[in-house]
Amino acid sequence: MQKIEYSEVNSALRRLSLTMDGAELQGAFCGRLVSGAGPDESDWLQELVGERDEANLQAREDVTLLARVFGEVVRQLNDAELKFNLLLPEDESLPVRTEALAAWCEGFLYGYGIAAADGATTRSEVEREFLYDLMEISRAGFSQQEVGEEDEMDFLQLVEHLRIGTMLLHEESHPVAPSPTDFVH
Repeated sequence: MQKIEYSEVNSALRRLSLTMDGAELQGAFCGRLVSGAGPDESDWLQELVGERDEANLQAREDVTLLARVFGEVVRQLNDAELKFNLLLPEDESLPVRTEALAAWCEGFLYGYGIAAADGATTRSEVEREFLYDLMEISRAGFSQQEVGEEDEMDFLQLVEHLRIGTMLLHEESHPVAPSPTDFVH
C-alpha cells in the first residue's frame, strides 16, 4: 500500500473546508478508537465531512483519502508488529513538526472526549496519566529561534511516547481474545 503523505491529507482537508490538519485528524480518530469506540469510520467520516456532491470527483477522492487514513490507523493499531506511526510532517522544521504534534494531541483529546461522552468509562491509571501527558504536550511550542540537537531528541522521545501510549490504550480497550492454539504447547 502506498504511504499516506501528510501534505496530501492537509490538501484534502482544505479542499473539503475542514479546519483541522492531518495530524489533528489522525489524533482525533485514534482518541476515538482508544476510548473503546468501535472503528465505525464510515459513520464518523460522514459526521466529519457532511454531505458532499457525489458528482464532485475531487471531493470523492478527498473523502476516500480520509477513509484510507482511518483504515490505516485501524490496521496499524491491530498490527502485531507494533508498526503504528503518527501522521506528522517529515521534512519540516522542528517548530512546525512540534506544532503538528501538539495538534495531534488536541485531536486525540477531542476524539477521546467525544467518544467517551457517550458512556461512563472507568479509566485506568495508565489511561489517566496518558491523557494528562496529551494535555501537556498539546501546549508544546518553541519560544526560541535556535533549535538544538537535544530539542530534536526530545521531540523524537515525545513521538515515541505517544505512539506506544496509543497502542497500549488501544490494546486495553480492544483486548485480543486468545486463539485456541495459544494454549497448546
